[in-house]
Amino acid sequence: MYFGGDVYSSIDPFATALGCADGKVSFIGSDEAAKALDPEAIDLNEDFLTPGFVHAGLILDEAAPSAEQLYTQGFTHVHAIGSAEATAGFAAGAPDGLSVVAYPTLTGDGTETAADAGRASIDAERLLTLEGLPELSLYILIDSNDRLGEVLAALRADPAHAQRYGYRLRLDFSVSEAQVEALGRSGVAITVDPVREQPLAQLLAAGAQISFCHSQTSPWAGVRDAVVGDNGIGARAAFNAATRFAHRAAGNPEGGVLAPGADADIVRWQVERLVVQVADPRVAAWSTDPRSGTPGLPELAADVALPTRVAL
Repeated sequence: MYFGGDVYSSIDPFATALGCADGKVSFIGSDEAAKALDPEAIDLNEDFLTPGFVHAGLILDEAAPSAEQLYTQGFTHVHAIGSAEATAGFAAGAPDGLSVVAYPTLTGDGTETAADAGRASIDAERLLTLEGLPELSLYILIDSNDRLGEVLAALRADPAHAQRYGYRLRLDFSVSEAQVEALGRSGVAITVDPVREQPLAQLLAAGAQISFCHSQTSPWAGVRDAVVGDNGIGARAAFNAATRFAHRAAGNPEGGVLAPGADADIVRWQVERLVVQVADPRVAAWSTDPRSGTPGLPELAADVALPTRVAL
């Protein structure tokens, strides 16, 4: 049991205490209730508890950070893309507390892969050479708007198939506004790096399912990148894309939240202060008014230090 901090939970936006047992969250509430339940509860000293971040599309190349580096930055889940050997090795080297969902590179004619679990990755050019759509949870790597248009056209031949098997798109380029509506209608989850300029607000408005991969070490830097800029989105939406929406993309709709019964993937942060972002750019960018009933998040202004991970 923990008390004396702040807990990011839509169950109770004013929660200051959290308990967990047997790998699950067991309690969200007030300091008084926590200490009554457990006189030996741990004092958070005003630190901030959140669900762990998800790196929703890590390419296992020479530039990829190690599992240990991601763990120390506050990631609790990684969706790893690479050869069967690379994904297996990455998973084997992951510390306790870091869960790896592997998407090994598709082999053969598209009907089998070197790994089990029914997941695979494939680049767009290779996908377009296959005679049919694989019956796998497929992660498609796309490097241009032209390729994206070709892939979406291929998926439209059997739109129910892509949704049934949980297809995903990793878009390693700036999406053009001409593709926004098509992505929203596709029903296929997309993953982008928020450091790259993207029409995030338009994509969300169109109904696109967005999660984040991260080229920067700190996951909070990615959230900040998604918030600032001409097409910035609200901090809550950006945080969801970095946590619960990534779980949903991998077929785990219950992950990435702090609520009784949820997995206790919890990160403790030291923060400057918590605020609620105001969506209307014509008024103050940040607010501390508790009447909003919205759980606060760290202030993500450029001149404010990013949160520091204390423990996982």
